[in-house]
Amino acid sequence: MKKILIAALLALLPGVVFAQTVVKQPQFIQNQQWADLGNGPLDIQPVEGNGAVYSALGTGIGSTSGSSTTLTLTATPTIAPLVGGIISGAGITSGTTISAFNGTTTITLSAAMTVAASTPIAWGAACPAATAPNVPGTPPAANAQLGSPLNLRSSIGSTYPLYTQARLCAYGAQQNGFSFLSFAIGAH
Repeated sequence: MKKILIAALLALLPGVVFAQTVVKQPQFIQNQQWADLGNGPLDIQPVEGNGAVYSALGTGIGSTSGSSTTLTLTATPTIAPLVGGIISGAGITSGTTISAFNGTTTITLSAAMTVAASTPIAWGAACPAATAPNVPGTPPAANAQLGSPLNLRSSIGSTYPLYTQARLCAYGAQQNGFSFLSFAIGAH
């Protein structure tokens, strides 16, 4: 009788959507390994172990003449721009990405804009490459493109919002590795 009553009540509620449980699987990084988390902003919630998150970036001086998707640098950068990474500087619209880099002094932007001569520019750079399982990756100190680390420790309810648009690289810093969840800011 109860089942019929519940079915009848549900039939009276057209257009009602019932929520489904969604399970997000943690990411795992082995000890001394790297993972590319993409462009920020991002919220990290450690699940188990210890790790670190670094921003990866390069800098240069750029200029364009008039509105263009081509940005010319004054010199070949020491740290190459990453295709898909965010680029920023005076005259560059927030959220603009790098569509191409020719390996020397030409960056193609995702949208046309005017950048004044002698403008300092910053861009997302590649994260250190992950290696084969159980093979240590390049240590953080040996990677010139990395900023200062945000050291993460797992604890109940801890989350670390990273409001940067920089490229984010995670590093497993404990013998048993590092497990974590990543979300868009405010998405959990």
